[in-house]
Amino acid sequence: MTLEQDLAKSREFEMRTYLNSTSEMYGTALEENAEVYDLTFKLTDKFTSITKEAILKDSRIIKTLRYAVSPTISQMKFGQLFGHTSIDKFENATTKSNTAKYKDLEKIAGNIAIFINQKIDKQRFIWLVDSTLKTDIVCEFAKKWTCSLAADQNAQTAYRNWRKSIQERAIIDELERIGYRNSNFSGTIENQEDINPGQYTKETKVHGRTVQKADVAFRSRSTGNLVLVEAKAVGVELDATKRIKECSDKAHDWNARVELGSPEIIAVIAGFFTKQNISNLESSNIHVVWEHRLSDLGKQA
Repeated sequence: MTLEQDLAKSREFEMRTYLNSTSEMYGTALEENAEVYDLTFKLTDKFTSITKEAILKDSRIIKTLRYAVSPTISQMKFGQLFGHTSIDKFENATTKSNTAKYKDLEKIAGNIAIFINQKIDKQRFIWLVDSTLKTDIVCEFAKKWTCSLAADQNAQTAYRNWRKSIQERAIIDELERIGYRNSNFSGTIENQEDINPGQYTKETKVHGRTVQKADVAFRSRSTGNLVLVEAKAVGVELDATKRIKECSDKAHDWNARVELGSPEIIAVIAGFFTKQNISNLESSNIHVVWEHRLSDLGKQA
């Protein structure tokens, strides 16, 4: 393939992966959020009585309450409003009474209730303005609106985490296909002898000028060199420059350490890259392997 063909193929590959995966993730998230919404609806008497007691009854409702305000607020920003780095420890599971976490929640639950009552989206929950509008259809519409907001955000987050893991898994699968095996090594790679030829390890810290993580590391059977792999999937072209810089910075860092034996650096990429992006990688002595053609990884192995 020409570079232009690879660029086009990579974009099509990434968009197809995104569309096929997020649809299912969104559906799953929608169901999960509907369950919490129904719980919130019950404990707050259809959002007319958002109280400290309701939040202490089941702290999971905080998630629905975050998405009931306009604009919605992330876990971290919401937590910071009440003196915590994030609110996730309360909303991801019911906070049990007589625990340290419950005592922490007791301190802020009243303020959370006050905040939500002040900020709740009354254009969505219109029966809070006019009780005669509290019909089944209106309530169901508000539920779908709120759960959709939450599910969309959850699906995007789930996709980012899944996409990275699936890309790394594809790299491992290709290495195993050509005969590489998982290394027993654990810890930080200090020199190339830490991994035997024909073996790999993943999510491993590597000591260059500083200590940074490689997505996959393996020792080439053909050259004996340490090979460090960065997996980069880019769904938005504007993000590509940042990902390229991350790869280049790591390559310069790792190549500065003599004990690593001038490691080979590979960027396995997919998505919305440009000719300039590829040129920048190559100018940093980084080998480019397209995810849609992972068999090329064997050329460095």
